[in-house]
Amino acid sequence: MLGKHINGRYKLLEVIGDGGMAIVYKALDLILDRTVAVKLLRPEFSRDDEFIKRFRREAESATSLDHPNIVSIYDVGEEEDFYYIVMEYVEGTTLKQKIRNRGALPITEAVDIMKQMSSAIEHAHENQIIHRDIKPHNILINEYGEAKVTDFGIAMAITSATITHTNSVLGSVHYFSPEQARGGVANERSDIYSLGVVLYEMVTGVLPFSGDSPVSVALKHLQDRFPKPSLINTSLPINIENIIMRAMAKEPAQRFQSANEMYEALDLSLDPTKEYDRPVESTDAEATKILTPVTPDNPKTEETIKTVKTEIDNTPPKKKKKAGKIATIVFLIILLLGGAAALAFTFMPGLFYVSDVEVPDVTGMTYEEARNILIEQKLDVKKEEQFNEEVEEDDVISQEPGSGIMVKEDSTITLNVSLGAEKMEMDDFIGRSKSEVEALLDEEGFKNVKYEGEYRDDPEGEIYDQNPEAGKMTLPTEDRVIIWYSLGPEPALLKDLTNLTKEEAEAYAKDINVSISYNDPEFSDTVEEGTVMEQSPGAVTEVNEGDVITLTLSKGPEPEPEPEPEPEPEPEPEPEPEPEPEPEPEPEPEPSPEEEAIVFPNKFTFEVKEGESRLIEILYTDSKTPSGEISEEITEKSEFEFDMTIYPGEEASYKVLVDGKEKKENSKTITYEQAKQKYGKNE
Repeated sequence: MLGKHINGRYKLLEVIGDGGMAIVYKALDLILDRTVAVKLLRPEFSRDDEFIKRFRREAESATSLDHPNIVSIYDVGEEEDFYYIVMEYVEGTTLKQKIRNRGALPITEAVDIMKQMSSAIEHAHENQIIHRDIKPHNILINEYGEAKVTDFGIAMAITSATITHTNSVLGSVHYFSPEQARGGVANERSDIYSLGVVLYEMVTGVLPFSGDSPVSVALKHLQDRFPKPSLINTSLPINIENIIMRAMAKEPAQRFQSANEMYEALDLSLDPTKEYDRPVESTDAEATKILTPVTPDNPKTEETIKTVKTEIDNTPPKKKKKAGKIATIVFLIILLLGGAAALAFTFMPGLFYVSDVEVPDVTGMTYEEARNILIEQKLDVKKEEQFNEEVEEDDVISQEPGSGIMVKEDSTITLNVSLGAEKMEMDDFIGRSKSEVEALLDEEGFKNVKYEGEYRDDPEGEIYDQNPEAGKMTLPTEDRVIIWYSLGPEPALLKDLTNLTKEEAEAYAKDINVSISYNDPEFSDTVEEGTVMEQSPGAVTEVNEGDVITLTLSKGPEPEPEPEPEPEPEPEPEPEPEPEPEPEPEPEPEPSPEEEAIVFPNKFTFEVKEGESRLIEILYTDSKTPSGEISEEITEKSEFEFDMTIYPGEEASYKVLVDGKEKKENSKTITYEQAKQKYGKNE
C-alpha cells in the first residue's frame, strides 16, 4: 500500500499504527501540501457490513468533536473496496510507548496529561459520545507534551436509536470498567473508570490487574481489589491516590460523576493545603457480587447485581405444600443454571470459540527472536522485507497487527523486516567538474564527502581521482567519499626584477607566461640606464599565467643643467654711504644623522599550497637595527611588512629565507643615496 494514492489526493508514506480493524498510515495531502494520518479499514473487513457500519460511525461521531486534545477529522470516504478516514497527524509517540520507555512518569507530568485527557473526554460526553476504549495506546503525546485522544472507533452516540448493543467485548480488557467486563452498557462513568486505570499506570508504571488470559483480567476487574498505588510508588501524594481510588470504584455511583469533576480534583491535587476525600471502599461482600450481563431479553437492565446468598435469603419461606417447595427448588436451579451459563459465555469464551491472544510488541527485535515469541503465543508469522536507513538489517521495523491488539490463535502477524539502508552504485566522476559532482553527491544523500585540491596541469576544478571507485556499492548515509580535483597549474612567486635589463625582465616574463607593461622611464642616480628600477607587484608575490607586471625603467642620472652666460658688467654706481653693519647671523647647526635619516617600507607576500606549511625568515640590518629578524611558519597566504632606516653615508640590507634556503633574488643592499633617490628625504 505504501506509495498508493487514495482518492487521487492522499499519498500513503509509511505505517504508523494498526489495530484490529484498521491500519493507520502517515500520508501527504497533495492538494493542501500537508502531512495527515489516514486510517484504512483492513481488506478482510471491507465486505463485513457490521464492521463498515462501526467504521463509519467512528467518523460521524468524531467529526462532531472540536477540542485541542482530540485528534481532528478532516475527511471521510471510500474508494473501490477501501474505506478511509483522514485525520490530523500528530508527530510524537503514544502514551503507552512513553510508559514502556520511562516507567512511572513524574507526578506533575502525569497529572498534566490526565487533565488534558479529562478535558477531552468531558467534551465528548457533552456531545453525547462515550469513548469506551480509553487506554494509553489511544493517547498521542506530541513533542510539546500535548495529549491528543484518538480512536473513537467504538464510541457510541447515546441518543442514536440505530445502534444496537451486543454482548461483544471490544477494546483492551486491562482498562475495562467492571460493567464493560460483564457485557453491560458503557456510560460516562465507564470512561472515568478507564481514566483511573490510565492514571494508575502512569504513576506506578504497572497495570492494576494482570492475568494469564483476558478472561482472568476481566474477572479481577469484577471481583478483586487492586494494590494501592502508594504501595508501588511510595512517594505518591495522598491526593493522587484518592483520585485513583475514586475513579476506579467498582460501583459507578461511587466514581466521579463527570470527567469535569475529575478534572477539578486533579487541578487541586498538587496543592499541599488541599486534601481530596478518599472514596468509600467496597466491603468484601460487595467485592464478591456476581454481575449479570445485559441480554437482549432484558435490555433495560443496566446493572443487575445479585449474590447467591441474597437469592437464597429472598426465597419465600417454606410452605407445607410439597408442590410449593418443589417449585421453589426448580426456580433456584433454573436461576443458578442460567446465571452460570451467562457467566460461562461471558468469561469463558474458550468453551465456545477459539481463544483470543494479545499480540506482543516485537518491534526492534531480530526477526528470529520475534518469530520465536510469536510462535510461542500460537501465532503464525509472515515476513516482508524492505530497505530502511534507521533500522539495522534483520531487525523488525513494524508489525501488523500492532502490540496490544487482541486476535484469535493461529492469526497471521506480518513482520516488516529491515534489509538495512539501500546501497547504490558509485558513479564515475573522473573528468567531471567539481561543482557538478558536489551537486550530484548532495542530491544522492552522501553525508561524509571530502574534496582534496592539488595543483596540476589539468583544467581547474576537474576531477582526476575518486574513492570509492566507480561501480562500487556504497551507503550514502555512512560511507566516506573522497574526491580529488585540480587547482590548475601551480602559480609562480614573482622574483625581484630590479636592476635587471629590459631584455632580461622580458625573458623571465616569457618563462612564467606573464605580460609586461611599462611606466614612463625615470631618472635614477643609483640604477643604471635601461635597467628596472621599480616593479608592481613586488617580489615574492604569487602570479598566474596571463597576469600583467608593470615595470619602470631607469633613464640614468639626471644631466647637469647648461651654465647660463655671465652678464655684461654694469657701470659702478656712485658710492653710497656705508650703512651700519648688520650683526652677522649665528650659523645654523649642522643637522644630526637622525634628522637626515630615510625610513622606507618593505613588503613581502608568500603563497602556501593547501595542507602545507613554510618557514619564512627575513634577516635585515640598518642604521637603527644592527641585526633584525622576522621568523614565522605560515600555512596560508601571508604578508610581511617592516620599515628600514638609513643614516647619511650608511646602507641597509635584507635577506629572505624560505624553509632555510636563501632566495637570492629577494636579498638586497640599499645605500643612503639609493633610498634618497627612491623615497626622498623624510620630512
